[in-house]
Amino acid sequence: MKPVRRRSDALLVRILVVSLVIYLVFFAFCFGTLPLECPPWQQGVLLSVHLVPMFCLQLLLCRRARAVWRVLVPLAVLAAAGTAFLAAADWSVVGWVLFLYWCTAPVLGCVLAWVVWVMGEIRPVRRRRRPTPARYR
Repeated sequence: MKPVRRRSDALLVRILVVSLVIYLVFFAFCFGTLPLECPPWQQGVLLSVHLVPMFCLQLLLCRRARAVWRVLVPLAVLAAAGTAFLAAADWSVVGWVLFLYWCTAPVLGCVLAWVVWVMGEIRPVRRRRRPTPARYR
């Protein structure tokens, strides 16, 4: 692993943890009672909010991992969970549609993190230097 970029990596970890906890609490609240009786806005939030933790996780992996295969770990986890879900749903069309809806946000989070990482690698952020006072010149 590469050395820690203290401020930005710590901020990414905090956002990851807070957004993941919020998502898991919301998930437990929505699926606490079955059949699912959530209004459409809650279903939309449930299907899209996990973009944020996946974005943070993927960006951390891109910035810290030296091996290229580590960058693909979140997508491998999604593929394994999806395969298990589709096998349990007997590979039906409804299972494929649900899997597509559920995984669109995390995959989009991964792609956004890759774009941000590549843009940061191409053109690194330049820090502003403080102007030195005239008396020290």
